[in-house]
Amino acid sequence: MKPLAAEISVRAHQSDGLIIEQYAYTAGAVAPIPKHSHEEYQFALSFDHVGAYTYRDETHQIPLGQLSIIHSGEVHAPEDSTTLDQPAHFAMANIHPKWLRKVVAEITNSFSHDPFFETVLPKDETLNRLFLKLSQAAFQNSSQLEQDVALWSFLSYLIERHALSSPLRPVANAHRAVLQARDYLRSHYQQDISLEQLSTVAGLSRFHFCRLFRQQIGVSASTYQMQLRLAQAKRLIVEGISLSEVAIATGFYDQSHFGKHFKRYVGTTPAKYVGQN
Repeated sequence: MKPLAAEISVRAHQSDGLIIEQYAYTAGAVAPIPKHSHEEYQFALSFDHVGAYTYRDETHQIPLGQLSIIHSGEVHAPEDSTTLDQPAHFAMANIHPKWLRKVVAEITNSFSHDPFFETVLPKDETLNRLFLKLSQAAFQNSSQLEQDVALWSFLSYLIERHALSSPLRPVANAHRAVLQARDYLRSHYQQDISLEQLSTVAGLSRFHFCRLFRQQIGVSASTYQMQLRLAQAKRLIVEGISLSEVAIATGFYDQSHFGKHFKRYVGTTPAKYVGQN
């Protein structure tokens, strides 16, 4: 008896030159996907299904939790199996080459080009973690700065470790530049600031800004903004301001978004925090 067709659901987030997807397949029959290519670089990570695809004249087995890289413009095809015995879940990112070129230019301070990744399956736990943060940021009502930092952190690490080997050049007046950006965040923490805005304030490229801010402040710019928001939120809660008003006043998407981050960083919910005062 022919198995029923697998049901497929997809969550997708789109921004300029970037599509983040999360796929969920039930067990069942699936139609094979023919060979194809696309302009974007494609990155994928499976959570519970050992997959395979044909790429560069080889069949590559994709282990669980292993990031795979498909280069821009190169022909490939997923495994030709027509049946899934178990449900399958995976995350995918399609990133336009322009973003990788920008990172190359900022890392090398030279003419940008499309980076080449010789390794199809880089064994790198840090890279896997950064990819998951990028995927999660797209679906968690994250601030613009959180999403920007997640993208820049993933691409910077990816390119530095797996495409480039040239040493970084020191950046003059970096300490002062980071402090300028920190002060700007303190004054505008509730706004949906982009990484481009913040790096412009500092007078640094986005790559160097992310690296130097973390080095000097100890956390990423997005984490620092979150800490500023939560510190002000606690003050407003103690003053008796309603939680819905606190969420909006401190720059959160809504009260649910506020509550999730508050519990993560404070250890209790905003409502219980009120009860403790």
